[in-house]
Amino acid sequence: MPNAKSFSVESAQSKSSVDSESSDIPDSDVEQTTEASVETPDADMLEDRVPEWAQLSRKAVIWTVILGILWMVLSYHQLWHTDIWGHLSYGRVIVEQKQIPATEPLMPLSEGVPMVDTAWLAQVVGFFLHSQWGVASLQFLYASSIFICVIALLLRFREKTDSVAVSIIGLVVFGLVAYKSLAIIRPQLAGLACYVVMFSLVSRRKWHRSFWVIIPLLFAFWANVHGSFLLGFAVLGALCLGRGLDIYRHTKSFKVVVADPKTQRLFVITELAMLATLLNPYGIGIYPAIHAISHNPNLANLVEWDPLTLRMVHGKAMAVASILLIILYRLTPRRVSFAEPILLIGLGLLAMWSVRMVIWWTPIAALYTVLHLNAVLKKYLEPQQNQEEAEQPPRSGLNTVVTIGLAWIFFAYTPFGTVLLHGYPQDAAKYNRIYRRSVAPQTPVEITNYLHDHLPQGLIFNSYEWGDYLLWAGPANMKIFLNSHAHLVPRDIWLDYLHIANASSAWRDKLDRYGVNTVIIDHQYRSRLIRELKKDTDWKLEYEDNRGVIFLRKIPILN
Repeated sequence: MPNAKSFSVESAQSKSSVDSESSDIPDSDVEQTTEASVETPDADMLEDRVPEWAQLSRKAVIWTVILGILWMVLSYHQLWHTDIWGHLSYGRVIVEQKQIPATEPLMPLSEGVPMVDTAWLAQVVGFFLHSQWGVASLQFLYASSIFICVIALLLRFREKTDSVAVSIIGLVVFGLVAYKSLAIIRPQLAGLACYVVMFSLVSRRKWHRSFWVIIPLLFAFWANVHGSFLLGFAVLGALCLGRGLDIYRHTKSFKVVVADPKTQRLFVITELAMLATLLNPYGIGIYPAIHAISHNPNLANLVEWDPLTLRMVHGKAMAVASILLIILYRLTPRRVSFAEPILLIGLGLLAMWSVRMVIWWTPIAALYTVLHLNAVLKKYLEPQQNQEEAEQPPRSGLNTVVTIGLAWIFFAYTPFGTVLLHGYPQDAAKYNRIYRRSVAPQTPVEITNYLHDHLPQGLIFNSYEWGDYLLWAGPANMKIFLNSHAHLVPRDIWLDYLHIANASSAWRDKLDRYGVNTVIIDHQYRSRLIRELKKDTDWKLEYEDNRGVIFLRKIPILN
């Protein structure tokens, strides 16, 4: 084995040999070799292995950022304190009983009243998701419903115009006019998503063969999540009629109208949609049931069924959008089809009849705003001479990777994404804080918690707006006066409720007649009744917070 001394001598000789060889190389060659060794690789020579069809442009990245921010904002929207909890309660009943109830199952005073549950599928899906992932899943459903509407509209906007600004204006029109209606989380949003997707598909320039299957399936789903599918028929019918009138205006021949392929297509797809909606638990009986619900006299006392006025936020927003449309129709060089005034005026009159109908006018108005705003801008802002088509923006796999990464980030930082990845916190105090931030401030969370520790006996008189949450989160088998399904409340009981809630004449006698020993009402709308109960010697204030109160009868009525 060589010793250390011999090893060092050999190393020195080796180094000397290398140095002598290096000395024979010119200095310029050494410099070139050094520069070449540190030269960075040419990125242009790298091969993009992402398939061409999957490569995206920088615009896709920008839209991902815009839509991702919108998605996150929607995902943090607080759950409304009314309808959603009642629908979850009905979903719970359906799952537990493994059938859709034929009569009202949750309100004792409505026992035996026939019930047609047009939202049964939405209720079951909502209950199942809530059972798995809690309130975050409901926020996810809310965000998904509106996000589907936005994407469906945006696809049509981008097809009709190459302007990002005009597309954003269309989304703003949709959001501002429908804002108040979109704030309430309920099955209607699932119906709205179906409505917007359907309108987006039939408004496409080119008809795809798959639409013959997609649209009927969409209506079959729609008929089981919300009764608004009738408005889908109205839109398809208006488009078919408008197309027929357009053809007749140019040809003056009914034969040409009947032979027109697009008119035939719209007529047939309307028939197929009607047949598809029969795939529901009630068959054709769902049609008279929806008519009966919408014409129930109890709904006349609810604000959301009032006629539209300029005093309302909806009314002001719709008036501004209507004025914008009138200006655009006056200036547009684009041909106006008959379907446009039929839809805008027809749905506009429905909106004036009932505030709840504004939401169905809005996506139609948004699309026609984009169409004619784009036409006006091209007419007045672009040169009149022929212009070459703008070059398509370059696409690359890098943009695809960035887009996917951004989409994942935006999803992961939503409440639902956090629950999927990490679960709910095990600490009860932290969980309660998260829950409290997820529900609307008007939700009677503390009052409901108090009821679990102080179980009320007998029938409870409650605020109409709180009935759903009390049913869902309150003690099991608690008997409430009514919930937000006003159409299922017998007329005489509904009128008695209004008298008591407004502290009208004989309100004490009516509470006595129903054997009510507990009153749970809110400060926001029932302040008069609260004042009267505080003065009444038969009642005592049991609990009060900044949202509402609980009164107990001093000498309970034995039922």
